[in-house]
Amino acid sequence: MERKRTTFFILIAVLVGVVLGIFAWRILAPKLGVGIFYYRIDKDKANIFLLNGQGEGEKVVSINGEEVEIGKYRAPRHSFVSSDNRQLIYFKKTREEVIQNFEDNLVASRIFYEPILINLKTGTEKKINQAIDSASLLFSPDSNSIAWIKEVQGSTYQDIEKSNIKRELWISRVDGENPQLLISFDENVVLLKRWHDDYIYFQGIFDVNTKSLGRVNIETKQVEYITPQGCDGNLISCQNFSFSLSGNLYLYEIYSKKNDKEITELYLGSFDTKEYKPILTTDRISDKIWSDNEKEFFYTEQETIDNQNVKETIHLIDLYEETDKKLYSGSYISQLGHEDSSNYLYFLEKADSDVINTFKIVRLNIKNQKAETVLTDNYNNILIIQ
Repeated sequence: MERKRTTFFILIAVLVGVVLGIFAWRILAPKLGVGIFYYRIDKDKANIFLLNGQGEGEKVVSINGEEVEIGKYRAPRHSFVSSDNRQLIYFKKTREEVIQNFEDNLVASRIFYEPILINLKTGTEKKINQAIDSASLLFSPDSNSIAWIKEVQGSTYQDIEKSNIKRELWISRVDGENPQLLISFDENVVLLKRWHDDYIYFQGIFDVNTKSLGRVNIETKQVEYITPQGCDGNLISCQNFSFSLSGNLYLYEIYSKKNDKEITELYLGSFDTKEYKPILTTDRISDKIWSDNEKEFFYTEQETIDNQNVKETIHLIDLYEETDKKLYSGSYISQLGHEDSSNYLYFLEKADSDVINTFKIVRLNIKNQKAETVLTDNYNNILIIQ
């Protein structure tokens, strides 16, 4: 009986230890479910922070920066965050190869990368042993798989076309294991945009004068192409497509000139209903980002003051209420970042400074329109991961 009692107390102690350990982990570990990530360069390191509504955010992990010249580093240009904010894939530069020489000592180079998977909780890294195009990768909605376009050796449209190599869409586990070929494309370049339910949405480029827009059904492996209202058959007249979280809705711009003035018309399209709706007309749009609820989106309206200074105004469009609300005006705004569970919009803006190329990350409260500076640094040292 005494031995059973001792065993019982040991079991209770172990269970209490496990519960306390889990509790301590949740308290001390980064809360990665909510927020926007950004890079900040510190010497040769690219530190990843989570913007969670407080100060400069919380440092999550640190990786090696990408060396652009001796002693100068920048954040990786291609990074993808999983749907649950717990994993990140970035493309690590491995080498650079000159492909063409021009006059005045100018050269065209091709940069080679390898994909690295990071666990944002533990900071552990793992190389993904697949030839993945650094511009075309998506996490699945459950964050357990990735879709990617296989990298090809050609450096230009002409090289790819001459080689007659098809661009291939693959699906694998997040670590690259168990890869499966889904389909092959005729396009020379394919940019993956969204993965939702059974569909992967993409934009394609045949050449400089011919583009495409479509989605792939993962189950049937069928490709559905679409030509939005107002676009010509090769889609050259339509630019800057922006997909909602589900991919079904998308925004696109059509440029024109009226009375010698450039005009941008913004349209809303739907894959499911094939319906199209004009949203607004303005001078120029420099950036757009959807709200996760797909009822709203943000855009920046750009205008040039005195033929020199650039002024940009952030708008919030409510598609159901059909309202256009001005939120903030500034200079050289870029890299919009928004997370629906918070009340903040983050972006980069040129700072008032005598030091060239100084920018700041701004946190904007959407409800009361109050803005605060999160940090100020050289533009090349900070990058919001979108």
